[in-house]
Amino acid sequence: MNRLKPLFGCLVVSAFLSVAANAAPVSSCAPDFSSCTLYPDTAISFPGLAISGDVLVQVGPTTIADFRIDNDFIDTGGGTGIGDRAFFYGELDLPLPITYSANAVFIQRGTTGPFGYYDTVYNGNGTLYNLLTPSPEPAPLALVTTGALLLAFSRSRKA
Repeated sequence: MNRLKPLFGCLVVSAFLSVAANAAPVSSCAPDFSSCTLYPDTAISFPGLAISGDVLVQVGPTTIADFRIDNDFIDTGGGTGIGDRAFFYGELDLPLPITYSANAVFIQRGTTGPFGYYDTVYNGNGTLYNLLTPSPEPAPLALVTTGALLLAFSRSRKA
């Protein structure tokens, strides 16, 4: 039983770290509305008004994300107008293409950004929107944790 204590300790630490690492990131804007950082599947309220519509992030011809600014302040029809709220839809919950706004913009996914995300920058309404979409690579923390567990397990078997 004493040989299993190190393995159990590694499992507890690994579980704690993976819960902390999987916490949903929070989208936010600068107080002066000069820039916003948005993560998929999050809603945001802006500190000012923005022109409504969709910004569709694509890889080749495939849409992988939809940044939709609501027309909740002034509705001019066709998904256009002015709003102060938005939602950034991820790949798994994209709206139907028929619901895209009349002024939808299509942009290609950007380069690799922070913490395993691709950073796609869109300049709209005088605001720089950093649209972060997940990178398909495995998280480094998961790889390190798996390696530590395998090492602990192999050492406990030798003892």
